[in-house]
Amino acid sequence: MMKTILFSLVVLLLAPLPAVAIDDAALLPPDGFLGAWKKVDAAKRFTEADLYGYIDGGAELFLEYGFEQLTVQKYRNGSDEFAVEAYRMADSPAAAGIYLMKAGKETPVIGFRERHTANRYQLMFYRNRYFVIVNNLSGKEALAPLEVKFASAIASKLPAAVPTAELQTLPRAGLVPGSARLVRGAYGLQAVFTLGDGDILLLERKLTAAAGNYKSATGDYTLIVATYTDAAQARRAFDHLQKNLDHYLKVVDQKPDRFVFVDYAKQYGVVSVVGKRLEARVKLAQKPK
Repeated sequence: MMKTILFSLVVLLLAPLPAVAIDDAALLPPDGFLGAWKKVDAAKRFTEADLYGYIDGGAELFLEYGFEQLTVQKYRNGSDEFAVEAYRMADSPAAAGIYLMKAGKETPVIGFRERHTANRYQLMFYRNRYFVIVNNLSGKEALAPLEVKFASAIASKLPAAVPTAELQTLPRAGLVPGSARLVRGAYGLQAVFTLGDGDILLLERKLTAAAGNYKSATGDYTLIVATYTDAAQARRAFDHLQKNLDHYLKVVDQKPDRFVFVDYAKQYGVVSVVGKRLEARVKLAQKPK
């Protein structure tokens, strides 16, 4: 009997502790914010398992970048309502990637320091691993300045902003402002260019590729840059891409570390691998030399 009890205690002590949920509601404005905005019910939380129930048709993109938890809180002042959505992502590149994909052409406003875009209906921004949307549900123009107040209150409680190193892999010269994107899988890449089915770059929702549109004297193009952990991993991705290239893309020139293809619109692309870096230039008007 004593041995059974001791064995049970050992098993209990060695068992992993249950994960403790992080309460992101503490990051949001308090009840009575600005003296007038009262919380409407308790905050709602969504995890990977139930994100589809809140985002109809868009949850896949969040999960691909690395989603952990969404906290939603509504506020009311008379007949007016605001709603805050705080998405906690796996890391800063994940939050930046979602923001860049959702923001489109940015229209920042005066008085808010974080990278953001805003209109009379909402303000969205990211900081560190958080992507945040402040919704002005009434859409009243007079309430638009309050979006900045809500966003500023939230940003002040978030972890410090960190540079997104992956964006620095894109050359500055010729980069079209606002065109930079981050990619972690098929959904993100398809918004840039269709190279093939599935996770064609073997990013595995862990590595982050960068993409951007460029203007040059020889013509416009889109650049995709993926940096892997080592040269062997980059070579595997290069070989996988070449073997599984989309059937609309026809290889017209091939070398050990480089191949050129043409698409159905008679535009060209060139993919190369050097060390642990893979680059793809696509939407080229002329065949690369």
